[in-house]
Amino acid sequence: MKSIFFLLAFCACLVSNLKAQSSQELEDAYKANIPLHQEIVSGGYYVDPPQTIEGYPYFKSKNFEYGSLTINGLTYENVPLLYNTFTDEVITFHPVHKQKTLIKTDKIDGFTLPDKFKFIRIRDNPEYSHHGKGFYELVEEGNKANLLCKFFKTTKAKREMSQYSSIFLEKSDFLIQHGEKIYHIKSKGQAISVLGLNKKEINRSAKEKSMNYRNDRRSYLSFLVASYNQSAHE
Repeated sequence: MKSIFFLLAFCACLVSNLKAQSSQELEDAYKANIPLHQEIVSGGYYVDPPQTIEGYPYFKSKNFEYGSLTINGLTYENVPLLYNTFTDEVITFHPVHKQKTLIKTDKIDGFTLPDKFKFIRIRDNPEYSHHGKGFYELVEEGNKANLLCKFFKTTKAKREMSQYSSIFLEKSDFLIQHGEKIYHIKSKGQAISVLGLNKKEINRSAKEKSMNYRNDRRSYLSFLVASYNQSAHE
């Protein structure tokens, strides 16, 4: 009965107040994921950041994007999602109250966003200051080591006179998850050392592939982690 009431209320009340996005699209997405709502509707309403901050706190886009969401081991597809990298929280759209709503962090195992961005939640990482709620992009996955990327935003006060008092700044860190430890990678040499790779062989192979750490940290570190996982199988 609760599910039926939820669906009827949703169909009757959904009128999107989100600019440039179709309410029908949101409605269709929710109709396809009714079991999901029972898990997430109690997450609390989301409050937008002050309009005095220039920019937005979200990952890549300020509009909802359709991705997958894994809760308690169950994956739901085509869920409207926003990832706030300033507060490290995942947001969806409440169909009855027509508002953004938070998804309880402790229920989330992971989620995906367009362009093949896959995020996982790591419960604890006490040695890393930007751990937040624990969401990391899983860049390179292997049996022995994973490459993670932490996206986060900070704010900076603006000196010039304008309608904004501060601005959102986007930042990111790379980390290697190796065994029970997670290492915040700050240099090429550190990454090679953490993985126990042969520096000469890696440099030769990277040169053959025209890979450079300074020019593209993401690709270079992915190469290192993939090389390590491959060697672990040999």
